[in-house]
Amino acid sequence: MSSNNASFLGSEGVVVSLIRPILILICGMLLFNLPTLLYKLRLAFKGILYLLFCNDKTWKTPADPAKIFAQQSEDKIQTKTLYFVRHGESTWNDTFNKGKHRSALVFIVGFIPGLIKAMFYELYLLLSGKMDSWFYDAP
Repeated sequence: MSSNNASFLGSEGVVVSLIRPILILICGMLLFNLPTLLYKLRLAFKGILYLLFCNDKTWKTPADPAKIFAQQSEDKIQTKTLYFVRHGESTWNDTFNKGKHRSALVFIVGFIPGLIKAMFYELYLLLSGKMDSWFYDAP
């Protein structure tokens, strides 16, 4: 038996022989779903830019509304009804926030497996051409 044939008998040889077809399949799926790939790359790029250049932590305190409204007469002030609509628990919150439904220990123990699950699910969504995302859930 030659050394080439012996390398395919071991588990290492099987893994090496499967890498190329899997990579070709992944590249084909990405090219087939190119609009989704470009959309998600744009979202990732915009997210990174926002992370680097946002100034959410540095803002000026607005003027006290009581002082502004005290200057106006009561007949000029209108009453309006405002409805707030809140979405439910998002997948982002489930992955990265402890929440009230689990203890800190359960969150810490499950964080890495949950993150791995989220990354594989995001990869599935990307390769299947779905515009949905595990990480980006609200604009």
